[in-house]
Amino acid sequence: MLKLYHSPGSNSLRILWLLEELRAEREVIAVRYPRDDGSQADPRNPHPHGFTPALEHDGQLVTETAAVALYLTDLFPGSDVGVPVGHPLRGAYITWLFYQVGLTEPLVYMKAHQMLAQDRSMTGLNDAMMRHIEHTLSLGPYLLGERFTAADILFMSLFEQARPLLGDSAVLDAYLARADRPARRRALALDR
Repeated sequence: MLKLYHSPGSNSLRILWLLEELRAEREVIAVRYPRDDGSQADPRNPHPHGFTPALEHDGQLVTETAAVALYLTDLFPGSDVGVPVGHPLRGAYITWLFYQVGLTEPLVYMKAHQMLAQDRSMTGLNDAMMRHIEHTLSLGPYLLGERFTAADILFMSLFEQARPLLGDSAVLDAYLARADRPARRRALALDR
């Protein structure tokens, strides 16, 4: 049995969406995570820092969004939202998962907190990153062309939250419009 530790209104909604796409049986345990106001993490949450998502499965603990997404899609290799080992798109799939959490999300966070303006090299990296993403999305409806994957869930969720920071982009607007999927709507209804 999969057990997801989820904090309503947090980024772990991405994993709830992914679980809905996979139609995976699971238990969702709503927990609170530490916040700037001094509130403490829920002691039931096994994440080492009290954040979400945290996933337990067969005695294994998986934390960090991209790791959880990769674990889940590998666990369900027949699903269209993952790319199995040996598939020609596997390298691109893994790259986009970790590009989101390793580069895109940190740079968007830095931009939101006016930290990019202090470093021209980071501003240049952010601009190059956004050009790369927009170029990729101009070639097909999703990051892997015609195929919607868990990488799109991570990017769509981030871009939806950060849309005002990203500037005018018809490509991003069209991409975000494609996020309105039945599984996402089910996940949003469960996000409490």
